[in-house]
Amino acid sequence: MNGRKAKQIRNHAKFMLLDWLRTMVSEKEAAKIDESNFEDYLPSQGYVYANRKIILSAYSFKWFIKKIKKILKKERSRDVRTIKLDELLNDG
Repeated sequence: MNGRKAKQIRNHAKFMLLDWLRTMVSEKEAAKIDESNFEDYLPSQGYVYANRKIILSAYSFKWFIKKIKKILKKERSRDVRTIKLDELLNDG
């Protein structure tokens, strides 16, 4: 993967994670969340042990990146910025 494309994916994943996180908390708390402190609101463990396997924890930063890459792999000509949050959440 191109380094420029990877950077776009990470930036878009951070933007989408912030949007998702703001929907999960109250409006008062959502106003406090920004790029510098959003990691404080996420669990510290990025992986979960389930069914005798270690799997990626859902709704983590890395999970958002993985979902974006999955969508881009299906549709190669698609721009990263056109992917919306509801696409990631409803993707099977």
